[in-house]
Amino acid sequence: MPPSPPAPTEAEPLGARIRRLRKARGLTQRELAEPRYDRGFLAKVESGDRAPSDEVLDHLARRLGLTADELRFGRPPGAAEELTEALETAYRKLQQGGLETAEREFAQVERRAAAYRLPDVQCHARFYLGEVQWQRYDIPSAAKGFAHALELSEAASPRLSAMIVNRVAACRALSGDLGASVALVETALAGLRAAGPVDPDAELALLTALIHPLIEMGALRRARRAAEEGRRTLASAHRKDISARYHRQAAQLWQAIGLADRAEKDLSRALRLFTSIGYDRDAARSRWARGFLWRRLGKLDDAHAELRLARDLLAEAGSQEGVLGATIELADVRRRQGALDEAEELAEGIRPLLDRSPDIEARAEVLRLLGLVARARGDLPAATALLEEAAAAQESAELRGALVATSLHLGDTLRERGLPGEAMEAYRRGVRAAALSDSGPPD
Repeated sequence: MPPSPPAPTEAEPLGARIRRLRKARGLTQRELAEPRYDRGFLAKVESGDRAPSDEVLDHLARRLGLTADELRFGRPPGAAEELTEALETAYRKLQQGGLETAEREFAQVERRAAAYRLPDVQCHARFYLGEVQWQRYDIPSAAKGFAHALELSEAASPRLSAMIVNRVAACRALSGDLGASVALVETALAGLRAAGPVDPDAELALLTALIHPLIEMGALRRARRAAEEGRRTLASAHRKDISARYHRQAAQLWQAIGLADRAEKDLSRALRLFTSIGYDRDAARSRWARGFLWRRLGKLDDAHAELRLARDLLAEAGSQEGVLGATIELADVRRRQGALDEAEELAEGIRPLLDRSPDIEARAEVLRLLGLVARARGDLPAATALLEEAAAAQESAELRGALVATSLHLGDTLRERGLPGEAMEAYRRGVRAAALSDSGPPD
């Protein structure tokens, strides 16, 4: 077997590349050039004195056992498949807590894909670099990363393009712009369906992206329509990760409309699928969602155990976003169990993380939680201030379902303080939010 050819340098001229590959295969200039061209012509190409036409490149590439693009860009055979596999391997590392290692490998693939002129692979690498920032709970940097990937999305598969839109929309929702989040996804979904035969994985990823923001806006009928459409699409989907994310997100809708058994089944499916592909972070997030469900059902001991486990697993996976969400739910469980000091300590412990994030939804949840702790202790003025701050944040972000619940708590607190007029205004605020939504009962 002949020795492997030396690797090309990043700035290797095309003529030098042809010469290197020719020599590596033991060919003379005449042997490579003939029968269509002569040795002198090839000598000029290799020296850079003559730029080869597309026809010349096609001939030389065939003689060298390559495609024209492999020759033109110094791309080894199978480079796209190799780099894509490297991305998937690195993403599993990211899911399992190897944040820094995964980030380095994503960046390396992105550089190689750019050098090889593989914009689809380059787009994929950029998407995963955005995922690194998402896992760090650096939402502004994640949004920039996903927008960077979006620049190359025309070269990407429909599935990858849909996942990028999914994440861009999630960043907008977390930043308090639920309407823009929904509009972005609905536009992408309409475009996908109008383009011809629909990729089921892409369609499912977009339908999944609609569910959470619609729930938070109180648009439960629209959210249910998206979930039911997703259920029909699920039968044709191929990617386990996309199917699992649908199951986890649909469960949120089922529990919001009182279908707890259906929610629990979907969460169990999500957990099994994520575990089967080694997605530890997403499996732990499914446990977090199950703890949330059990808390809503009043199964506080079960919820406590599941949320503690989820938080520990998410910490091992390096998911600050997941740790934050699981901690909020865990703190609320402890509040309901009467452990007010622990609930407050858990909530206060994550406030520094929230202070450097645009996540209005989570910030408002923590404020409401601290307000309810203060109310349970009998500190009604502090409870009023915290609940009012939470309600203002939810109102500005159109988090109508959450605002209904917060307004009820605020009204009850004001009534306990002997302020019936202000209590009535708080209740009216909740009624107005409910009138703009089709929200279920407050939590």
